[in-house]
Parts: sequence; C-alpha cells; structure tokens
Amino acid sequence: MNAPANVDARVIHLISQLVPVKPQDIKPEQRLRDDLGMDSVSSMELLSMLAEDFELDVGVEDVADVHTVGQTIELVKVFLAKKAA
Repeated sequence: MNAPANVDARVIHLISQLVPVKPQDIKPEQRLRDDLGMDSVSSMELLSMLAEDFELDVGVEDVADVHTVGQTIELVKVFLAKKAA
C-alpha cells in the first residue's frame, strides 16, 4: 500500500503500522504511549520509519519531548522545513 501524500496522513499511516488502530481512528491529540500503546521499541521503530520515509536525520534527542501524534507531525514538518531551507 502506498503512503498518503500529505505529511499528516503519512505520519498517521506510519503510526498505524505499529499500533492496532486504524489510520482513520488516530487523532492528533492521542498520546503515542498511553492512548495508542506504543512502547520504547515501537517508538524507536517509528523514528526509523519517519527518518526513512521523509529522508530526515532525526535523532533520539529530537524526539525526547514528543508524546502525541500531533507533536510527531509537527516534528516532521519542522525537520522538512529545515531540510528545504
């Protein structure tokens, strides 16, 4: 299955591959660990998937304060903006 074109949908698509929740049921305000059940392993896998899918150099320290789906989307947008600059 191809990933959606826009950033929000692509991030949600990637998250949905790691949690037992359908993409259409994932909301920006949901917490990755508490609401979606991600653990440290799936969090690291998501980081790797984001780096690969968006061709970004995102480090563990960059995601230390990321706890929600919305924060994940914003992090990707910030990195994409830096990359484009």
